[in-house]
Amino acid sequence: MVVKAVTEKGWVRDGILSTLAKGPRNSSEMAKELGVSKATVSYHTKSLVNRGLIEISDVRSIRGGVYSKTFALKPASGALARKTSDRERSLERLDELFERLLMSWHLKHERAPADEVKIFLYHAFRLLSEAGSLDRETLESYGIRVGEELVSTSLSFDSPKDGLGMMVSYLGERSMADMRLEFGKKTARVACSSCFENTEHGSLVCDFTKGAIEGTLREKLGARFSLSRETDEELPACIFSVRWGRSTR
Repeated sequence: MVVKAVTEKGWVRDGILSTLAKGPRNSSEMAKELGVSKATVSYHTKSLVNRGLIEISDVRSIRGGVYSKTFALKPASGALARKTSDRERSLERLDELFERLLMSWHLKHERAPADEVKIFLYHAFRLLSEAGSLDRETLESYGIRVGEELVSTSLSFDSPKDGLGMMVSYLGERSMADMRLEFGKKTARVACSSCFENTEHGSLVCDFTKGAIEGTLREKLGARFSLSRETDEELPACIFSVRWGRSTR
C-alpha cells in the first residue's frame, strides 16, 4: 500500500513507481493497491513506458483475445541513464526529505513513525526512478541512516543479541516490520516476513530494511558484527544472518 500523504499532481504515477519497486505487478494489482481505477493505472503506465521508466515484463492471454500485461521497473541503461547532475539533485532532495523525517520523528508526531518512513520511501522511489538511478545500494544506504539516526537513538544495548531483540520489538510495536529471531552461538537469524507493508521478499524495500538493521547495530557496536542475506526458498521471509565475535574480524 502506498501512503497517500503527498497531494501534488501526479501521485498516481509516483505510486506506480513505488509499487513496482516492490516487484512486478499488472494493472489490476496496482489499481487495488493504490485505490484507483484500472483505467487510471493504464493511462499512467502507458506514459511511464513511453518515458522509459518502466517496461512490460510479461503478457498473458486471459480469454477472448484479452491480454494481461505485467509491468516492472526498467533498469537504467546507458541510453536511458541521466546525467550525473540529475542524480546529484535527486540525492540532494532526498537528503532534505530525510532531514524532515528526522525532525518529525523526534517532535510530536502528526503521523505514525512507520508512515513517515513509508512517505520517505515513496519519494525515494519517485526521485531515483526519474533520475535513472534507482538501485539497491542507495536504498540500503538510507536504511543504514534510519537505523543509525532514528532507531538506535531510542534503544540502549551493548551486545548484538540485546540489540537485535530490542530492535525487533521496537519495529514490531510500531508496525514497521514483522520479524522473528533465532539465536545460535554468536550468531542470529532475522526472518522478516514484511516491512513497511511490503511482502515482496528480495525487493528494494528489503534492501532498505537490511540497511536499517545494520545501522541500528553499527551505531552502538561499531564493527563488532557482520550482516548478510541468506536464501531460503522454503520460508516466506527475507533471512538476514548476523555474526559477531572473532569470526567477524
